[in-house]
Amino acid sequence: MRGLLIGVAAVLLSPAPADASIWVASGARSPQLRVDARGFAEVSWRDARGVRRTVLVPPRGRLLPGGRLSGRDVSRPVALGLPMKIVVRRTPDGRLWALQRWRVQPGRPEELHFSRWRGAPTRVDAQVVCCVADRPRIEGRATFGGRPVFGYTSTPEGRRMRLIAHVDCFGCALNQSGWGRMLGVFLRPPDGSFALLVRPPWEGDRYRVTVAGPNRGATLAPDARTEVPQPP
Repeated sequence: MRGLLIGVAAVLLSPAPADASIWVASGARSPQLRVDARGFAEVSWRDARGVRRTVLVPPRGRLLPGGRLSGRDVSRPVALGLPMKIVVRRTPDGRLWALQRWRVQPGRPEELHFSRWRGAPTRVDAQVVCCVADRPRIEGRATFGGRPVFGYTSTPEGRRMRLIAHVDCFGCALNQSGWGRMLGVFLRPPDGSFALLVRPPWEGDRYRVTVAGPNRGATLAPDARTEVPQPP
């Protein structure tokens, strides 16, 4: 019964915009990232008309559209298995900086997200469990820095946003040739867990769960994603 109630509650949620990390632009092309010794990051990209745009991300506070670095780029590329990554860089102080791109809202352009953090990236684990009310259930949890991810997070502009697991199915009735969005599910306290009953139209070959990284002070955690197969 508890699993059934969780599934029903999740059904009430509609797909939501990006919940955390830092949204930079939608439909961005050829994005680039530079970081100076003071910890200012410059993100640049081309918009739909081919115009080069920039935004400056300060160590704290609001983003500065049109801003540029005043110092040289001290970051270097680093190999890191980060999902949805475009670029990952490291600065001499050990911090990691990344640009990721993914389609947060079905039917909308892909969003470009910025993050900066230390240590291991955000992690989301999931599995398909059989069965609750004769239906399979997708369940899992999200963590960052060894701590569960749940509740609300804040953007540099001071907006509070709810942390959500975005669940998609592949080859299901929503999109038989690709990925279709099932629902956005709240990450629950105290352990950052989530659960969702799989309705018949959602049954597919596999499923994926994407979570936007939480923002904790000056730490802007990267986004996480995992895929799980449909059990035989």
